Amino acid sequence: HRLLAAAINVAPLPVHLSSKSYLHDLCENMNRRHRAAQLAGRASVQLHTLIFFSGDGAKEEDAFVLDVDTADKSEPAFRVIVPRYGIEGRVTIPIDADNPKLQRFPDLHKITYQNDKCMSIQVFDKVRVNIWVKNSQDYQRELIIDLVEPQFSANTGKSKRGTLPIDRDDDQPKPAKKRSKKR
Repeated sequence: HRLLAAAINVAPLPVHLSSKSYLHDLCENMNRRHRAAQLAGRASVQLHTLIFFSGDGAKEEDAFVLDVDTADKSEPAFRVIVPRYGIEGRVTIPIDADNPKLQRFPDLHKITYQNDKCMSIQVFDKVRVNIWVKNSQDYQRELIIDLVEPQFSANTGKSKRGTLPIDRDDDQPKPAKKRSKKR
């Protein structure tokens, strides 16, 4: 405020604020503390999100597509937002990147897959996802978002999450509990 007051000629500039090195050190300290506070806030949100979703198995929710990865030879995937929880995540489509039936349209932000019927994912589409926590090592947990609907099936013989019924392992989700809609 003192610098602002001096800039608009309301008050004179205090002597200690006229030092360029002092102001540089002050700004550097404020930026460092602001960055540390941002990182602490993000880590806290991530921790509490993992705690919430690790409770009672997988949760099946509606989500909306934010962005579609249409780069050639990249794994077919897209980013979604789950409005109910306010979380964002990456969903991988269980199809090989070099599958000839997979078409990418970068200008439309769209991916299509022609098998028995034509399936497509594009920005703003509504999809159904399964949200669960994967325990990879002793204390390392990761939030996983799998695609439930629309169902893509490539019949490639590979087993990727979201295509086949889920086996019962420690790192796999339990069936989603059906919740009654409260109105």
